[in-house]
Amino acid sequence: MIAKLFELKETENKGKALFAKQFIPKGTVIIFECPDCKIYSPDYPDGLSDGDRKHFFKHAYQRDDLTYCMACDETIYLNHSCDSNILWSGFDDFFFDIVVRDIQPGEEATYDYRVFYNEPCLLRGDCQCGSPNCCQKVECIRPIPEDLKSSWQKKVKPALAEIIKVHQPLKEIIISTNPDAEKYFT
Repeated sequence: MIAKLFELKETENKGKALFAKQFIPKGTVIIFECPDCKIYSPDYPDGLSDGDRKHFFKHAYQRDDLTYCMACDETIYLNHSCDSNILWSGFDDFFFDIVVRDIQPGEEATYDYRVFYNEPCLLRGDCQCGSPNCCQKVECIRPIPEDLKSSWQKKVKPALAEIIKVHQPLKEIIISTNPDAEKYFT
């Protein structure tokens, strides 16, 4: 589930994308796996047609236990950026994504796709994000290279320190679906 802080718009060259309706500060928990997200077994994609398989891998992501999660809402419209403003928190016990740098009104919400899959990764392709740190090719590489992991941690760690300082639009629903998650907000 993604916080209702974005509007879906058509872009010129990337299809649909999410854009901030308001200022969203670093440290805002923006996405979490809610009960409406569908979880699929590791072998689920094997029986799909090529078209369905492509659609599935475009919109689902693989979890550490090798199952797949299909988001229940507009989360699927987050486009890739090598310098994304949203990243996975890194916690194994509770999956949530956090804003790692302030998102200005009208700015596109972006995510780093390189975290999504173990092999085989079907999201390979030329990167067109335009970031100064662009990887040129989007690939899911496991294990995640140490330099990439380190760059994500340098962004996530300060954002996690802001969680208790900023308004959390998903806090109540997160805690109601997973009471153990309260520890992240106190």
